[in-house]
Amino acid sequence: MHRLNVTIEFKNGNERDIEIAVNELIVFSWTGRNIDIVKKLVEEREKYGIKPRTIPEYYRLQPYLITTSNYIRKISETHVGEVEYVLLIRNEDEIFITVGSDHTDIDAERCNILAGKHMYPKVVARRAWPLDEVEGHIDKIILKSWILEDSKKTLYQEGSLNMLIRPEKLIEQVREIVEDMRNVVVFSGTIPTVSGQLKVSEYFEIKMIDPVLDREISHYYWVD
Repeated sequence: MHRLNVTIEFKNGNERDIEIAVNELIVFSWTGRNIDIVKKLVEEREKYGIKPRTIPEYYRLQPYLITTSNYIRKISETHVGEVEYVLLIRNEDEIFITVGSDHTDIDAERCNILAGKHMYPKVVARRAWPLDEVEGHIDKIILKSWILEDSKKTLYQEGSLNMLIRPEKLIEQVREIVEDMRNVVVFSGTIPTVSGQLKVSEYFEIKMIDPVLDREISHYYWVD
């Protein structure tokens, strides 16, 4: 059983370390809140021959793919990161939110999306917030990612969670997929890129910003 260790940050300033013995790792795609966002996501990937079968779509992956590492191994030339919010469902009463990247291989996804998503780890930050502390202002939370272009850090993605499926709706869908809502990690699906183009980078940085409670969670990793 794969174990994930994270620190929970509470809005009162307290912290608590928890361990999740991951039973299920579920990655969603095409989860834009409206048709315009979904269209942008589809257009970015159609250039590589990747098309949705259904909207949204989900994939049950091997739990061992989840990691908080700052380094993952490069095994192809067409790998890309994508920032997402991630739900850490310890049980029905303990659900946390953090930021992550569904790192994947776009060329492999063209042939088989599930196989492509298994080629690279799914990276999450080492810190998280209780979901119930942000539910009231969830749409104001911001996601950002950066890549390296010509050795310079460049903004790659930026958008608020009002672009994506709401966490409660995501949880409803997860209940239909798994029998046991304990120790489940769920990736929400990503937002469009700033340029409208997927780009390969050996460095990927992700951030989730809560402007209401004035806090943020960030993480970075190298593809080496």
